[in-house]
Amino acid sequence: MASIEWRKDGLDIQLPGDDPHISVQFRGGPQRFEVTSWLQIQAVRPSDEGTYRCLARNALGQVEAPASLTVLTPDQLNSTGLPQLPSQHLVPEEEAESEEGEEYY
Repeated sequence: MASIEWRKDGLDIQLPGDDPHISVQFRGGPQRFEVTSWLQIQAVRPSDEGTYRCLARNALGQVEAPASLTVLTPDQLNSTGLPQLPSQHLVPEEEAESEEGEEYY
């Protein structure tokens, strides 16, 4: 089984650290002995911009995968010429269930 950690911009600080708007999630699977992980940033802000790295290691070695996050301000988004999405009402997590009772995160 692999151990997984997340880091930002090559720093030696493992996420989520003590920042309450960043969380790291883990789940077993989808296959036996596999682990799935994701980084979740709520209420993204310009200081969140950067390169995030997911590092996985086990007895067989290690691997990492980068992901870049670019944060656009409303003015920058307007200047892209892309149509703006309508505002969405956010539902608390415990209310965000499908008709079959499965939760979405």
